[in-house]
Amino acid sequence: MFCMLGSLGVGVVYTGRCAVAERVSVPEKAVLLPLSLALVLACGALIVFIAGYGLSGVGVAELRMVSPSSGSIVVAGETMVVHAAATGKGLIKSELLVDGAVVDSLPSPRVTGLTDWSITHSWMAQLPGHHRVTVRVRDLTGSAVESRSLVVAIAPPGRIAFASNRTGNYEIYTMPTDGGESEGITSGPEEKRQPSCGDTGAMLYTAGRPTGGADIRLVELETGQSLDLTVSLGRDHSPRWAPDGESIGFVSDRYGLSQLFIMNPDGGGQFQLTSGDSLAEQPSWSPDGSFLVFASQSQGNWEIFRISVQDGAISRLTENPGLDSYPAWSPNSDLIAFTSDREGNQQIYIMNADASDQRRITSFPSGAEQAQWSPDGEWIVCVAYTGRGEGLDAREIYLVRQDGSDQMRLTDNAFDDTEPVWCEYDG
Repeated sequence: MFCMLGSLGVGVVYTGRCAVAERVSVPEKAVLLPLSLALVLACGALIVFIAGYGLSGVGVAELRMVSPSSGSIVVAGETMVVHAAATGKGLIKSELLVDGAVVDSLPSPRVTGLTDWSITHSWMAQLPGHHRVTVRVRDLTGSAVESRSLVVAIAPPGRIAFASNRTGNYEIYTMPTDGGESEGITSGPEEKRQPSCGDTGAMLYTAGRPTGGADIRLVELETGQSLDLTVSLGRDHSPRWAPDGESIGFVSDRYGLSQLFIMNPDGGGQFQLTSGDSLAEQPSWSPDGSFLVFASQSQGNWEIFRISVQDGAISRLTENPGLDSYPAWSPNSDLIAFTSDREGNQQIYIMNADASDQRRITSFPSGAEQAQWSPDGEWIVCVAYTGRGEGLDAREIYLVRQDGSDQMRLTDNAFDDTEPVWCEYDG
């Protein structure tokens, strides 16, 4: 700001104070000193007045989150975009906070005047789990306003394979672990169920026959080429890759009651592992491939058993009045997940491999079942009866941690989404 006392020839430039030009003579200084002081005070008053007028009304009048919605899911390693809208005067900066820490900052495109600011933040999601997201906007006075917070979920990376009747008969699909767009893997008149994925990109599943019964089929996901690995007069189903990819466990009723069998990846070398007068179903391999856990109907009740692949020795792991089924051995630890209705409706339980410390980890009001592990053993994919359909058509797919926390819903429809397994892992 420039203040001029023209009649006296004195120029005063405001640079934090008013300075009197040095050309004024010494005798004149005594006369000009009071006038200069008055001028300084006048300049300061004018500056304060203008500054006060300019900052009047400064601040955030409105701040709201636009998207995503609370409960949204993104896969770890991908970018989550957060949109907010702010209205106010003198807005200078917007910050994105995740769990209270600033992860992104943007300058305002317009500081002066009234501003309607459409804000777009981005955040590279990393740590799987639930996180609290907030937008904070600051103004020229240093004040800040925060939006309401929302909770978003970060899913571990990978894809889930599952069976669904969403197009009529059951087909095999895959989807990302955030429940995004699904991809159909199979098609045709016969039903396909019970997928199992190997590390080499080959998927196993149960393929029904038009004349009755079922066989185990292998499909190469990259090429789409398929091969029937079994051709029996009965029903061959529930295939499971061994951890090393060199064997396949499955169930067959070709000789009467359903029993466990093992074969080579090309369908050769098929041999029967269990026998007797009790059904054997739902096999799952131990991490080292030495054992299979399975469900068997013993004395009218379903329980969990373990069998040695080497010598066929069997150990009983559960014994209670409830129905225990769908065992799944964690790929990197001595934990086994299973389904039980011992406390009412079906829920997911976990126990140690020696059957100790059996504990429930889910509490879905209408029940849950079919637990399968992520490759790192930290997460479980399962189904719960929470959908819009009736009966089996109410089954939807969820992710939970091994302790039941960080629950994430992946599907929501009126069809039967069932038999999920981890199909691909990028961690």
